[in-house]
Amino acid sequence: MRTARGLRMLSASLFLLSMTGCWDRVEIEDVGIVLGIGFDKSAKEITNQGNARPEGRQEKSRQISMTHHFAVPKQFAAKEKATAQKDYINVVSEGSLVFDIINGLSTRLSRKPSYEHLRIILISEEVARSFDLRNIINFLLRNPEARRSIRVLICEGNTRTAFEKKGIVTNPALKLRGMTDGYRTTLRMPSIMKLGEMSENLTKKSNFVIQWLSTAREETKVSGAAVIRGKDARMAGWLDEEETVGLNWLKEQKQRIGIIEGTDPKGGGKIVYEVRKIKRTIKPKHKDGRISFDVEIKTEGRLREDWVASDDAFKEEFIARAERAAEASIKTSMNKALVKMQKKLRLDAAGFGKRVQIEYPQVWGKVKENWDSTFSEAPVEVQVKARIVEFGTRGSKGG
Repeated sequence: MRTARGLRMLSASLFLLSMTGCWDRVEIEDVGIVLGIGFDKSAKEITNQGNARPEGRQEKSRQISMTHHFAVPKQFAAKEKATAQKDYINVVSEGSLVFDIINGLSTRLSRKPSYEHLRIILISEEVARSFDLRNIINFLLRNPEARRSIRVLICEGNTRTAFEKKGIVTNPALKLRGMTDGYRTTLRMPSIMKLGEMSENLTKKSNFVIQWLSTAREETKVSGAAVIRGKDARMAGWLDEEETVGLNWLKEQKQRIGIIEGTDPKGGGKIVYEVRKIKRTIKPKHKDGRISFDVEIKTEGRLREDWVASDDAFKEEFIARAERAAEASIKTSMNKALVKMQKKLRLDAAGFGKRVQIEYPQVWGKVKENWDSTFSEAPVEVQVKARIVEFGTRGSKGG
């Protein structure tokens, strides 16, 4: 009997094992693979944008347009090789709630949207300035399929346009995802902003920056930064390329490399300095009830290019001039970023407040509620020291 009972239990176990992993499986032909999502103002919202929104009106009554960028697997594309079949399709829907829009897709599509492979989220400038961004990303954060590592960009112009652009990579969403990695080799864009990091910043009501995507020209371009005001979770403004370079020098972040273009103080020729190492020191000071900052930048790099024909690249005097040119360019970009933040946007997007919190916790307790206003009036002294450690083979030693 024990043997029979054991066989029955074994058979039941094997039956259960054969069922695991299959009960909730969805076949690929029944799934719509979403690679990108875009948020724009709806046509209705744009038409009525001249009307002032009554104070206290709920945002859920406002209309947004949402673009789903679906991948089209090869096996479902046109069988005829001569047919130019795109590997994606864009589906646009409008509504007042993100979940409502997504739910409405079921009435238009034969496949259920899947967000497991979502790569990029684009938010138009108009939406970022007008809507609480916490409401925009809320559904995705609650969706177990959507990963917190999804990249987020703010888009100049219509996001639908960005999802139609092409490049070396034929799929626009995958192209945009690859472009965000450009921050590793240039200072003209900020670091990537992931969905999870964005949520944390918005929850803490911290100011932060997001990569800026321009669709104004024939080709899309990631450069500059959108500045998000933590207080109301909206876009406050944007930084151009040079201001973004300055912000990257000011922000405490992981090691960056990039190119700095300077001008020879003697002859006026162009000098190109490649950043290899950066060391930042941001020192807050509190005296007579006033907060100020000393920022010191030390950098090492290489001389990558110069248009100074009459000088020898190995001469110490020329190297010293090249270093001064790099220092001047770095300092100029930092000062431009500071002017934009302090005088125009009037908010701290570089994390100066964190240094005050660490160095003067009691002072921070008094100023944190109105920190952006305090920062806007705080003097910031910038010092830069650049050192060229490599300069190629141009010229001759002792010449």
